[in-house]
Amino acid sequence: MLADEITAELRSIRAQAIQQAAAQKKTVTKALITSAGKGNINFGSITARPNGHVDTSLVDGVNPDLRVRPFFLHGDTISMREFLIGAFNAEMGLEAVDLELRAAAAGARFVTPSGMTLDGDLDTIETPPVNNESDDSDNDGVVNEIPTSLVDFMEFYLLHYFKAGLGEGSPESIPPGSGYPAPTFGDAYDGLKQFRNIGCATCHIQSMSINRDRRVADVETRFDPDRGNPINNMFATATAFFTQIKDVRGFPTIKRPDFGNFVVRNIFTDFKRHDLGPNFHEINYDGTIRREFLTTPLWGVGSTAPYGHDGRSMTLKDVILRHGGEAKLARDRFANAGSGTQRDIIIFLNTLVLFPPDDTASNLPGGAAVPGTSGFPQFGHGSIRLVGLFNDPNDPE
Repeated sequence: MLADEITAELRSIRAQAIQQAAAQKKTVTKALITSAGKGNINFGSITARPNGHVDTSLVDGVNPDLRVRPFFLHGDTISMREFLIGAFNAEMGLEAVDLELRAAAAGARFVTPSGMTLDGDLDTIETPPVNNESDDSDNDGVVNEIPTSLVDFMEFYLLHYFKAGLGEGSPESIPPGSGYPAPTFGDAYDGLKQFRNIGCATCHIQSMSINRDRRVADVETRFDPDRGNPINNMFATATAFFTQIKDVRGFPTIKRPDFGNFVVRNIFTDFKRHDLGPNFHEINYDGTIRREFLTTPLWGVGSTAPYGHDGRSMTLKDVILRHGGEAKLARDRFANAGSGTQRDIIIFLNTLVLFPPDDTASNLPGGAAVPGTSGFPQFGHGSIRLVGLFNDPNDPE
């Protein structure tokens, strides 16, 4: 959603430049800088001429079409739907059927069940591997291997996939109202401050706002010493963002997203592609050199070693020192900082964590885990009350 809204902002700037150039009968150049809610990200500039020609030679970190592509480290895929269908085929050998996506790839306009607009007139969209339910392009004798309904369900699931958590020591780990004060000091707090001071947050932007949240719920997991599971003290909560609409035919209510604003916290990315120098460059199959990669979101980074798009950096310090190119100044500031500053930055990054599946929405009825009860301690350490999303309130699965 963030990438889609950033794309809309950039294309709006382009449209303004074209309109002004035609009206004023002179060349107009505009900076491609996103709004404050999207981190004031600078994607270079665009020049429109009175004859309608648009010069994109100074566009930076995104394709000339200004479409932000958030999937894969080289930034090459637009939507979750394309990602899913491509992964089913490339990673599992399963052909997914999606006639509307196929039409969009040929130039049509398609609003997916999860609310993303895919328009083949505006974007290059990846074509699904089969033409219809009876097509068997891999000649394995099996057709309709992944029906469209399953693609719909998977898109909805990924749209609502839980975020990475905030572990012990995080400046934001203790939730408001828990009885614990929000930390205003400590190693991780100092690490975040130094992370900003040396320039890492120029590209790894901490938080951005979604203007129109298409989800019906948000799941968040934090360190909570009172209610958390005793293994890692992580506690999950969920907030619903939907309005129930009665179905006059007697079916269960429709859960319509509220489409409100939402701040995506601790994502630490700018959705741009950057050249981080030869230590990150790689050779493509055709012998060309790939130099630019999407800024890696840092949420969950404390749990995801090894690092780098190629996994060649074994520690967080290794991958920071590996930076060069556009990040050389920040890298040098880190390298020249005292050991205490480096240590605090690493401590901060290690508070951005993933968490075990037991801490997710699949099995949390609410309440703290109690010694001696069935399933302790891998049960009951969250408050995921999303029963209202399901047709049968007695069956939260």
